Amino acid sequence: MSRWRNSLGKVLHVGWRDFRYTALTPAFLIAVVGVPVLLGLGALVVYPILLSQETSTLEGRVVVIEQEGGFAGILEGILERGIRNEAAEQVAEAFSRLPGGGLAGGPGLGFMNVPTDLELVRSGDPSFLEEAKQGVREERFLAVAMVPGELLQVPPGDPPDDYREPELGLYIANDAPPQHVATLEQLLREAVAESRAVNAGYSYDQIRRVIETPMMEVVRITETGEQGDLLELRIIIPIALMMLLWTIAFTSGNYVLTSTIEEKSNKVMEVLLSAVSPMQLMAGKILGQAAVASLMFVMYGGIAVIGLFTLAMTDLLSLQLLLLSFAYFVIAYFTIATLMAAVGSAVSELRDAQSLMGPAVLVLCLPLVLWIPINNNPSSVFAVVTGFIPPLVPFVMTLRVAASPEPLPAWQILTSLVLGAGTVGVMLWMSARIFRVGVLMQGKPPSPVELLRWIRYR
Repeated sequence: MSRWRNSLGKVLHVGWRDFRYTALTPAFLIAVVGVPVLLGLGALVVYPILLSQETSTLEGRVVVIEQEGGFAGILEGILERGIRNEAAEQVAEAFSRLPGGGLAGGPGLGFMNVPTDLELVRSGDPSFLEEAKQGVREERFLAVAMVPGELLQVPPGDPPDDYREPELGLYIANDAPPQHVATLEQLLREAVAESRAVNAGYSYDQIRRVIETPMMEVVRITETGEQGDLLELRIIIPIALMMLLWTIAFTSGNYVLTSTIEEKSNKVMEVLLSAVSPMQLMAGKILGQAAVASLMFVMYGGIAVIGLFTLAMTDLLSLQLLLLSFAYFVIAYFTIATLMAAVGSAVSELRDAQSLMGPAVLVLCLPLVLWIPINNNPSSVFAVVTGFIPPLVPFVMTLRVAASPEPLPAWQILTSLVLGAGTVGVMLWMSARIFRVGVLMQGKPPSPVELLRWIRYR
């Protein structure tokens, strides 16, 4: 028993050493702890404040040059009744359909609404254009709109091949804010559309109601009831979750690789092996970086949770999804870390490791290529089969669990966890045999065939 405790103590000591030299450094703390904390504070404090802010008022004198007349009067009527911001209405409607009824804390969408206080200066003389431009340069005018008379007529239904629709000219100051320019464009376009309707003898309000695209609510009928579709989030969340697992697992595994190669090339490995066995050293390094990976997972995963909380969308994260994501993250990390430890012990330089890892990395990158068909149909035969292929199990199953509108069958989840755990066990056994042989090897890097031969050594 005391021997086992002594061995475990050495493993933990090595793990703490790796964790300390990786995680307790200023650069790591700033990147992995400081950045998520700042982003979290920004999501909770700054983001709602920004959403509630109104933009600066669009005010000044706008020159309208038209030959036929009537356009400026219609534009003035639009200004009096207020411009209709369809983009803001659509965004507000979309947020209202999200779980929780919209944005947490009720911040508005003032940043999308530009208040206006405009005075129109009418002119029927096209030659006044140059003088009006000079007025914009001298800041006497805010903008100049040149409205061709043909533009206000209904375009021909079957225009000739050489027909070119006249263009509406808008001249603005060089320092005009983009939102002000967009608002002016929207005002002028709506005035042109209404002018065309009036000139054709129609009611513009009736035409707009006829062609207005309605909002659509898509509801999925499930075995337990009904729920909103939320198509965009069903696409974004699964790939974001899988990329989080993939990136952190590879980043932490790379720490195992680089630290092993550095200690081997600097002869520090020989000093360490005088106090611990190769197995204890490998186990300690993997466990130490596992703590680093867990810290990264908690910090960056916390950003996502805080963001969903800010938007009142926590209903999208079930307890089952969080628990399974962590389980698959553990499987993904240990699968990659054991591979990195084995490769790092077999070579003395990083460029030699890249040639050995190439085929394995290509296989592990497959989920990044296959995520579209899996995400589109997480219950398809293709998705089910790829979810049972090591070492793709943790990444594909994370995609499937997050993308599926219905809970996956329990037997599929249990089978994937067993396969993942079995893959980790096999990788640990193979890596341990390679590590004990290669950790003190120097010179020419081994070939894949030689690595297989090391595994068979007694």
